[in-house]
Amino acid sequence: MARRRNKSHGKTFQQRQTERAQADEQDRSVVDDMVTKYVCSNGIAHDFAGQCDERITDLDFDLLCSDMALEFWASPPSDAQAVVDLLRELADERRRHQAALRSLHARLFATTQTAAHAHLNLPADHYRGLVRDRLFPGLELRPVQNRAVSGER
Repeated sequence: MARRRNKSHGKTFQQRQTERAQADEQDRSVVDDMVTKYVCSNGIAHDFAGQCDERITDLDFDLLCSDMALEFWASPPSDAQAVVDLLRELADERRRHQAALRSLHARLFATTQTAAHAHLNLPADHYRGLVRDRLFPGLELRPVQNRAVSGER
């Protein structure tokens, strides 16, 4: 009778090292993307207008669900009236929030259409450090080994 060999499905050192390098590169990319947007008045206005737009879309769905729930509970039994009142209050708050976001979105987007354009004065590395510390506290990225990737020549 032949013995079955246990096959190891664990990752090799090289696979783990490659995954770590890819994760580090992804983290660097997130940091660099944020710094690029946040040090430019036009970039940050455009980014936050986009965030408003995404949240407005989320609120559209939330309001659809709220309205449907309120339709279901249009004639609630008296012992459920408190819940229905809270659902109605939540829907009203969502509408108020959505209206505020629509206004902010329009105003932020309008600023990206003007000629006024400013950049922060400190070096980008200063802001990279701030972003990295906020998003990835305690993270220590290993230096880039591939000179072509790091931009060094």
